[in-house]
Amino acid sequence: MAESFMDKLKNAANKVADGAKDLAASTKLKMDISGLQGKVKGAKEEFGINVFAMLEEAKSFDEITAAFATVQTAVKDFEAQVAAKQEELKKLSDN
Repeated sequence: MAESFMDKLKNAANKVADGAKDLAASTKLKMDISGLQGKVKGAKEEFGINVFAMLEEAKSFDEITAAFATVQTAVKDFEAQVAAKQEELKKLSDN
């Protein structure tokens, strides 16, 4: 049976709505990725500032290494979150 004009209009409206949902989800993922990348950069910058202060205070190499390990763990966590969000974004764009 032929599709009525109203059915065609509803289908077109549904496609537009789905496209808008995908665009919103894509935009949110991109914002999340950008925020996480900012956290990575911020953690590294803060580490540099802290190491500078530690060196001025003649802190031991072990204290600096411990500070690095803490920051490295946080950075790896943020980077894993970025990778997961990028994978979500890829899946969304493949649809």
